[in-house]
Amino acid sequence: MSDSLSRARRDVWLALGTALLLGVALGAYYVLARPVKVGLNYRVYDVAARTALAGGDFYAAASPENFHYLYPPVTVLAFVPLAWLGPWSVGYAVVTVASLAVTAALTHLLVGYIESLGHGVPTADRILLGAYLLVSVHSVPSLAYGQVNHLLVAAFAAGLVWLERDREWLAGTALALPAFVKVFPAAIGLWLLRERAWRAIVAAVATVSALTAAGLAAFGLDTYRTYAFDVLLARRDTDAFVGGLDPGVSYVTLRRPLSVAFPAVDPTWYAVGAAILLAPVVALCYWRVRGVTDRLVALYATVTAILLFFPSLLLYYVYLTFPLVVLLYHLPRGWGRRLFVSGTVLANVSLSFRTVPQVLGLAPLSPATADAVAAALRPTFAVGTPVLYGCLLTLLGCVAYRMETGGLAAPDTLRSSDAADR
Repeated sequence: MSDSLSRARRDVWLALGTALLLGVALGAYYVLARPVKVGLNYRVYDVAARTALAGGDFYAAASPENFHYLYPPVTVLAFVPLAWLGPWSVGYAVVTVASLAVTAALTHLLVGYIESLGHGVPTADRILLGAYLLVSVHSVPSLAYGQVNHLLVAAFAAGLVWLERDREWLAGTALALPAFVKVFPAAIGLWLLRERAWRAIVAAVATVSALTAAGLAAFGLDTYRTYAFDVLLARRDTDAFVGGLDPGVSYVTLRRPLSVAFPAVDPTWYAVGAAILLAPVVALCYWRVRGVTDRLVALYATVTAILLFFPSLLLYYVYLTFPLVVLLYHLPRGWGRRLFVSGTVLANVSLSFRTVPQVLGLAPLSPATADAVAAALRPTFAVGTPVLYGCLLTLLGCVAYRMETGGLAAPDTLRSSDAADR
């Protein structure tokens, strides 16, 4: 095994392994200390499905924990058959098994793509990757809550892989599913436009249109109006940023530091500011893209910018799966790679300040010491979560890689290594 290959595997194990270990610890914490968290989201789906079966307003229905259904109307039909099976725990088990199945399929797809780039993926790496996708610190909350993120992330990542393999119709259909359900992934359309993937765009639009029409046919215009105005628009959460976002809110967004730096500004301007900060980084990664590595870096910058622009939750970090995992194998040695790997490891500290006292409570510290540490950490978490800092570090790594490989220089300075990658 060459030194560069062994170094790449060490980076993979460091980045994915730490996320996996933290995920196992978090999963154990949910089971042992917070069992009420188990099935938290699925109970919302179950209540909505049973309300829809009874002909009621499933957007008004609340779970025992007082949470409401937030997805487009037609999606509730996916949970109706599960409600027929029995209590919510049965449907939760089915969703968990489905998450396991799609994770196995996604693992196979990612391994195939990584190997197509010339990297060996031994059995141990495959097991690590599959476990990371299923129960990393970023994905285990979705698994515990009974969320559908594993299914949607598999569709999102598979769509991007299929796009790389010029299977545009399939890619567009797959990418449309998370965009339809979660909305913010629809911004990946910017990448489709950049790639001039017209067939993928047509497939995505057709899929979303068909799902919307099905929802209208099943539930009528009034239900869709409720979804659009009372659910979708309410999810913007702009009021949360007024006066500076609370450190305990688990958002990964550049709007957080902007709201802290400029607390008196109208929250709408935080979105503008985030776009202004992210646009140059994305533009640099788009500049003179040559070969698969440059394209993967540009894609990573795109998806990360989407994550940091919107008020995304910590658990949405999993939407970076492709191309993040591939770049851990494929990004060449240099400062760009070092920064990228370091940022990925830092992002594995998936915490908001609200969780810090709980974590410190598990450490062998006196209450006074724990309170002092929490107070010292509060300003750091007020400006950004470790996930935000880690994402910014990976973006810096992407720009450093482009500079190291001459990608930002004039065309005649293209290095031989770049030419070989084309």
